[in-house]
Amino acid sequence: MSKKILHRLMQYSIFTKVIYLLYYSHVINITIINISLKNKLAQTSYKKNNSFTLTPVKVNISANYIETNSCGDAPANKNAIADLEEKCTFIPEYHAPLKIMLLGDSITHGVKGIDDRDSGGYRPELWQKFIADGLPVKFVGSKTNGPENLGDKTHEGHPGWTIKQIAASIDTWLNTTQPDLILLMLGTNDTSRSSLKTMIEDFSNLLDKITACCPKAQLLVASIPPIHPAAKPAIRSLRGMYFNAAIPSIVSSKKAQGKKLHFVDMQSLSIQDLTSSFSLDLDRGLHPNTQGYHKIASLWHDAVLKVLSDRQANLACLRSQR
Repeated sequence: MSKKILHRLMQYSIFTKVIYLLYYSHVINITIINISLKNKLAQTSYKKNNSFTLTPVKVNISANYIETNSCGDAPANKNAIADLEEKCTFIPEYHAPLKIMLLGDSITHGVKGIDDRDSGGYRPELWQKFIADGLPVKFVGSKTNGPENLGDKTHEGHPGWTIKQIAASIDTWLNTTQPDLILLMLGTNDTSRSSLKTMIEDFSNLLDKITACCPKAQLLVASIPPIHPAAKPAIRSLRGMYFNAAIPSIVSSKKAQGKKLHFVDMQSLSIQDLTSSFSLDLDRGLHPNTQGYHKIASLWHDAVLKVLSDRQANLACLRSQR
């Protein structure tokens, strides 16, 4: 490795801290053989916030620490992925597939509009991203549908369902599948029939049910895509906005109770990302178009990698303190 690259890497103080932590923790004895930068980290600017694309940096390591648990977590092996941009994330390679439940309504099912109800939505691209990462995953649920390029068509997306309807069946689904991660996007259908107060109460109760049934699972909770202002009834768009504004506080309150929740902000989606932009009369302003589903897949993907990285770093810290 050139001195120039080494000098650049050492400028990232958190990267240095993570490497020293892992080296001295007696959790993993690391021998760094080489670090290859796949390409430069690129910054992607959205309208209201900045986010960084995840560019993997492969770190070959040798490890003598092995642990698996009931959630299906597998040990660090010969490869890890680090993402370097003002911070470092550390994601070991997983041997056993991570069981991921994609939970929600027609947006999870993959409806693009009245003429396309079987596109898979964001699921095909999310699957392909995990394959490209070399991260073995298994989608779990009671439903199956999607196009040929979707390697695992299983999901828990129920078109037209409300938060209460999902809550009525969630225990059965979770007990059957025992997922490691749950990706929840739900609430769009409630905007036409429930008050904001009821939506928030129902959503909070659903999160409690999920965490009580699968306390070891990581629950990623997303805001819902925007609803077109011309959608009927007109109050739907406003309810959706206020509901999205409430979700971070709901998630924070659960995290304060020690529950494993993570908020995933979908605010970069706009009405231009809705199928309704082209067929409002048919679609009612509710479902993403191809561009919208692409954004959802990318945001879910980045959120999953961050959760896995943070979790592994926390495990290393806990082990080092023993």
